[in-house]
Amino acid sequence: MRDARDYTISLLDGWAAWPEGVAVEGIPAADPRHPPCLAIINPPLWELGHVAWFMEYWCRRYRDATTAPRPPSLPEADRWYDSRHVPHDSRWLLDLPDWDATRRYLEITLASALDALQALPETDAGLYFHRLALFHEDMHYEAFRYTEQTLAWPAADGLEALPAAGDIELAGGEFMMGSSPTEKGFVFDNEKWAHPQRIAAFAIEAQPTINSSFLAFVEANGYRQPHWWSPSGQAWLAATGQTMPRYWRRKDGRWQQRRFAQWIDLAPEQAVIHLTAHEAEAWCRWAGRRLPNEAEWEYAALQADAFDWGRQVWEWTASPFTPYPGFSPDPYAEYAAPFFHTHRSVRGGSFATRSRMRNPRYRNYYEPQRDDIFVGFRSCAIG
Repeated sequence: MRDARDYTISLLDGWAAWPEGVAVEGIPAADPRHPPCLAIINPPLWELGHVAWFMEYWCRRYRDATTAPRPPSLPEADRWYDSRHVPHDSRWLLDLPDWDATRRYLEITLASALDALQALPETDAGLYFHRLALFHEDMHYEAFRYTEQTLAWPAADGLEALPAAGDIELAGGEFMMGSSPTEKGFVFDNEKWAHPQRIAAFAIEAQPTINSSFLAFVEANGYRQPHWWSPSGQAWLAATGQTMPRYWRRKDGRWQQRRFAQWIDLAPEQAVIHLTAHEAEAWCRWAGRRLPNEAEWEYAALQADAFDWGRQVWEWTASPFTPYPGFSPDPYAEYAAPFFHTHRSVRGGSFATRSRMRNPRYRNYYEPQRDDIFVGFRSCAIG
């Protein structure tokens, strides 16, 4: 928890001291103190305060589902930071504490949570809410990196070249999908509980699809050929007018991509990133392949040592995000249940995912048109 909070406070300190004149090819990047209202980001000052509020709420204030929580250390904190009741666009209009006060709130709530931790039994049940707060902060750390990319802020890139690799042949069989009640550690409610799943034999890429493979589709005018696209993919193309992935361009005869605040030459052997599920599916149709379903992805991650995942990009699957059999929400009921059936299951992890968050059974989820996140895909052979 100290490590996660150190990351968060370091981001706050950097944004609060934002230098003047930061630009991408002469265009000023959005100032963290006055960011635009976009559906895919939160105001940084609000999001930093929300992280502190969440830790205090679940580690110090929450009692049970039938009892009112204890009061917050900041009298107006619930009005400001409770994402369940504060509409997204209103977060730009709130009378929030300033950067220094938000930093103190982050420090105070960590100290309070660590104090409460001392009295807890060292069991999975006893540590549940502290682990929830920790992983919530880790997820927001990655969301902060999405914001840095979206708003063209300077930041370090974590992508690297992937070694050449082909398909992994898997014989299939039955396995237990999801997390078991007997396993140690933290489990999110959408991973509950393990249930038998039968998988037919299949072949899947050993690593995520790389830029050079996707570039071939772009150069073949794949974005202008409707037969490669699903009806929802065609609607997305019509609405956006895109002819290549987000953050790609061709300049002076060279393909480039924007990584945070810099335009760099497209690296052929890096994982393709910032794609919608529609683009991933269109490439698969063009290449005569398909996306893996969620069960196939988890099976491959558990069974095949050569299955390279979690280092580069999140990966779209073909599966809608749905509850496992017998699902019931945990106390933080808003974590997953509101997103069932409208989002797509995403697996793996990205270069910005903290290592303690990487788990082959972990289920991430996004709407299929999202391409601001650090997401790509891998494909399966057909037949």
